[in-house]
Amino acid sequence: LEAAREKLEDPAFHVLVVGEFKQGKSSLINALLNAPVCPVDDDIATSAPTAVSWSEQPTAAVLYRAADEPADADGERPEPEREKIDFDRVHEYVTEGANPENERRVHSVEVGIPRQLLADGLVLVDTPGVGGLGSAHSSITIGALPMADAVIFVSDASQEFSGPELDFLKTARSMCPNLLCVLTKTDFYPEWRKIKELDEGHLKDARVKTVILPISSTLRAQAVEADDQELNDESGFPAMVGYLQREVIANADALTVKAACNDIIGVVDQLAAQFTAELKSLQDPEQAAEVMRQLESAKEQADRLRGQAAKWQQTLGDGVADLQGDVDHDLRTRIRRIMQESDEVIEATDPADTWEEFEPWLYRRVGEDIANNYQYLQLRAQELSRRVAEHFAADEEQVALEFTVGDPIQLVDQVGVEAQIEVEVMGAGQKLWTGVRGGYMGVIMFSMLGGMIGLALGPLLPVAAGLVLGRKSLRDEKERQLAMRRNQAKNAMRKYIDEVQFQLAKDSRDTLRRVNRQLRDHYMARAEELMRSVTETLNAAQQNAKGDAATRQKRLKDVSAELDRVKKLRQNVRKVATEAAAPAP
Repeated sequence: LEAAREKLEDPAFHVLVVGEFKQGKSSLINALLNAPVCPVDDDIATSAPTAVSWSEQPTAAVLYRAADEPADADGERPEPEREKIDFDRVHEYVTEGANPENERRVHSVEVGIPRQLLADGLVLVDTPGVGGLGSAHSSITIGALPMADAVIFVSDASQEFSGPELDFLKTARSMCPNLLCVLTKTDFYPEWRKIKELDEGHLKDARVKTVILPISSTLRAQAVEADDQELNDESGFPAMVGYLQREVIANADALTVKAACNDIIGVVDQLAAQFTAELKSLQDPEQAAEVMRQLESAKEQADRLRGQAAKWQQTLGDGVADLQGDVDHDLRTRIRRIMQESDEVIEATDPADTWEEFEPWLYRRVGEDIANNYQYLQLRAQELSRRVAEHFAADEEQVALEFTVGDPIQLVDQVGVEAQIEVEVMGAGQKLWTGVRGGYMGVIMFSMLGGMIGLALGPLLPVAAGLVLGRKSLRDEKERQLAMRRNQAKNAMRKYIDEVQFQLAKDSRDTLRRVNRQLRDHYMARAEELMRSVTETLNAAQQNAKGDAATRQKRLKDVSAELDRVKKLRQNVRKVATEAAAPAP
């Protein structure tokens, strides 16, 4: 109950703001909150995520990535080191100019400001530009998608969605249920309506179900400064605020309330069973012996649940073993598929022409499959949790442990290997030299052949032979260099993927150990609760059996009143859960 209370008192609904470089992500957050929380300038780009939440006073803190240390025996990763900083120094940690390539190893920056929009638990996360939506930044963003409550995809009105942007939107929609597209800079591009129409067509063709809201951060700032409501409506921000409140905060809050109600109902049912058993023994003293026999049996069953040989322990142990094998096989299958696709692309193209596009594609592809693998792990772990809960003869929705696994993509960011190659292409001079060298050898060879057989071949035949052999030498050299570039590309690709797989395989095992420990501790605590509850009920029944008629009658009245209160409480909790699940008007 304390945990449920903490969730209700301190909810957090994370909204990721993602998009290409210089699309207006930071300006959008600043305009939405009417506060300069994210650095904005023409020559400034974000290098680390910035999470903006509510606080009574402006605050800021930077979290540094932990050193490359392995997880502990329980599979726990080292926590990021936290350092409080001045509010006006945020730009020193989150911009490319002050922190190029994130050389300070900043994990994220947390900013707190007093804004009503954030008061209900909304957390806005400004992410680094994902440069081509296929870079390492993109992999990090993709890894965070399953943990987000909503995603705001930002694209300016200068052009319609590109192919990589649509690919990213498909991935985002599959991993996060709430996706909103925002078309920025509508005040700067008068043809934004046409761009919006084209983008909506692309989304329809790609089967990405979402809406596009046109906004202007500049108009929003002017409206706030002039206190102009009409200009504020024209900026598009009221519509976006309404979406966040309606689709994000309300939905996430409903899920939090439902989870808390399930926890409360579990406790209430336990109390009801306790009072019902005692009530039966008080109402009919002749049945007291039968009630105590049932309680003794329940106590023995609860005691068995606490034992190491309990069936739920076996289900958990076998389930974790199966889960580890299935998750590892899923990861290997995905990695193998990526390598096959990469080999096909490399063999069909020249890396000198395609590597600039292939490298970010590889990063994005790896990021997507890693995120999907961890989603698979989480879903299977939840299924295992429900199977274990069945052994406790209660509503599995109330008993089963709900949890999330950590974001795995930060491990990819720590991989010290990049898929980079040094492309060697023949220049004009090298081509000329290769052709001349092959042609010269052809001329010499045919001239010597004519001398050896005593036949005058004339000048034309040796020259023609030289041209043929020169062209062949040039073609052979091009094919040799192409094969070398392809081998170099394959080696770079495999080296990167092998390193990623090595890191992820270890982290996956650590995560499964952590899942095993969490499930074991949760259900062991549940078994202890059942044992304590049954013991208390049995002791009360035994005490009632020893009392006189007046004492039993007084206790009967008290237990009946308590049972009525418990039943009424359950009805009220069910009503709250139903109202929370109902769609907003």
